[in-house]
Amino acid sequence: MKPVEDQLAALLPVTAIPHAEMTSMPYLGYHLLRQTLTQQLLGSSEAPILHWLGKDIGRQIPIHSAQGLVLPFIRLGLGKLELMQESPDRYLYRLTHPMFEHLPIERLGTSLSLECGILAGALGQWRGMEADVKLELHHNPADKRREARISVTLIPPRE
Repeated sequence: MKPVEDQLAALLPVTAIPHAEMTSMPYLGYHLLRQTLTQQLLGSSEAPILHWLGKDIGRQIPIHSAQGLVLPFIRLGLGKLELMQESPDRYLYRLTHPMFEHLPIERLGTSLSLECGILAGALGQWRGMEADVKLELHHNPADKRREARISVTLIPPRE
């Protein structure tokens, strides 16, 4: 039997992954990164740069199904990813995270360009096509939680 390679091995040193996963990480660093650092570093180009970086990261995460990113999203601290709908050329995901409620809605939409890019890159690589992504932010009044719905549409190659 072939040993299973860690999906994140192309992104992080293999020896660091188990140690990092055993470490309890506070969300304050996540909030600082999302709220302040990327905005200051990238300015008005933040959303397209995050999307481009996300696509590059996504292409490096091997998946074999539309569910293949669920565990990597959890392991990377990006949130809980759920596949809501699947068709031959379109995938709809729900993404939730405890920190979504603490980011201004416009910051959340911009910073989630990274996750959108990761989905587009991984699904496009798996299916051998380019992918287009649409992000919608929803607010559940019952529990006051925000969620992102990310639709990924595959674009067949031009002939």
